[in-house]
Amino acid sequence: MRSKEEILNSYNTTGTDGLPEISAGDLLNAMEAYKQEWAEAAFAAARQQDASGNYTFNNYAEFIANIEKDTKPVDEFGITLAAVADSIVTNFLPDDESVTEFDFNFTMQGKDYTAFYTKDTQGYWKMSRWTEQ
Repeated sequence: MRSKEEILNSYNTTGTDGLPEISAGDLLNAMEAYKQEWAEAAFAAARQQDASGNYTFNNYAEFIANIEKDTKPVDEFGITLAAVADSIVTNFLPDDESVTEFDFNFTMQGKDYTAFYTKDTQGYWKMSRWTEQ
């Protein structure tokens, strides 16, 4: 794994005064590259194995693809609806810790919808589906 200095140096350019400089866009790219390398290193350190000793995911790309497949809505409207529901879900969270599912109604673009949430194994609420009223 490259150090943060190596990553930054790969995006540096030399200014007219001869000193190294980096543009805002390149700095953002360097930060993203650094984050990606650390995420891959963390994944390698914490790879899960199934009961037979085989790895659940062979590499980091498979792991990310699996997460994105499970969490991203299929259509553009579903993405928008999920974003709206996720932004207001904290107003509807149940007080009872033992509850694992709940739903709430909201209005978007003049239409009424119901968002259904379930609690995952780590205790996070995720929208499982939605319906139009």
